[in-house]
Amino acid sequence: MTDIIGAEVWRELASDTAYDGTLVRRRILPLLKHDIFVGERRPSRERLLWLDIKEQAAALPRRLPSSRGLEVEVDTSESGVTRIRLWSTAEQGNPLFEELANDVAKVLCRDPGEGAAARVMERVIAWQNFFSQRGDEFGTGRAAGLFAELTVLRDVMIPVLGPYRGVTTWTGPDPAIQDFQHKRIAVEVKSYRGGGSGQLKITSERQLETTGVAELYIAFLRLDQREEGTGADLMQIVDGIREDLAASPAALDLFGTKLLNYGWYDKFSTVRVEKYAIRSFEIFEVRDNFPRIVSYELPIGIGSVSYSIDRSAIEGFLVNSADFADRLKEQLD
Repeated sequence: MTDIIGAEVWRELASDTAYDGTLVRRRILPLLKHDIFVGERRPSRERLLWLDIKEQAAALPRRLPSSRGLEVEVDTSESGVTRIRLWSTAEQGNPLFEELANDVAKVLCRDPGEGAAARVMERVIAWQNFFSQRGDEFGTGRAAGLFAELTVLRDVMIPVLGPYRGVTTWTGPDPAIQDFQHKRIAVEVKSYRGGGSGQLKITSERQLETTGVAELYIAFLRLDQREEGTGADLMQIVDGIREDLAASPAALDLFGTKLLNYGWYDKFSTVRVEKYAIRSFEIFEVRDNFPRIVSYELPIGIGSVSYSIDRSAIEGFLVNSADFADRLKEQLD
């Protein structure tokens, strides 16, 4: 879907000669059954997005996460209408708010039917989380980790489980122990950039625990990273997954929300230009005798454990990818 709120809309608002102390706004997409307005406060130039969604939201969060740079108001006092107000608290405009406004408007336009208010609020909350936790950049290690998780999503979860269910299994952006969870199967994704057979860096004594799951697997990707040459960058794999999900608006919206929760938005593509070529993609099953440290075996008072596992030490735990896909399919309803 092309941009709904393009740069020209904000330029038109900026050129309006309204007096100080006023609010300048424009309605966009007048044929949509819901009302969408963009605007600016004067003289601060703080930008806004107003949505009057013509339905009574069944359930919205009572408390919204606080965030720097973004103010959110929700009003459900009028029967049959949910009013959502988003304000940029940065003066003299905010390019990031332009991205937010366009993205939230897309969510509403892509599926304006029943449940639209809840879908919009889910995306707004993802943006609030992004505003509250974002740093100045999306680092190289985080970028490689995201590329590896998206590869598993694209090459395994979506083809085997379908668009929506496949995206649902991706828990890496959420406060979950492992990166993918499907019924009682969990998958932890590890990437390695370097020579040799590689190492798996384990960042917690709970990461390879099987508590609460019947089966735990590790997807291990060895990546070649380069500025130019063969391979794909993060934006290319993100766009490729969006194309795969195009026929499922619900899956596409959920994918966008999860990307924001991970800390990614598309403007980072101007910084994260590295290309990744996949040298190998292997799946290992964590079972008895797998070399690992788990919390219930640690002495009292020991925690926050991180360690590395040599790839050469886990050859006997390698699982055929087709067999792994079969295990996922067996968990389908």
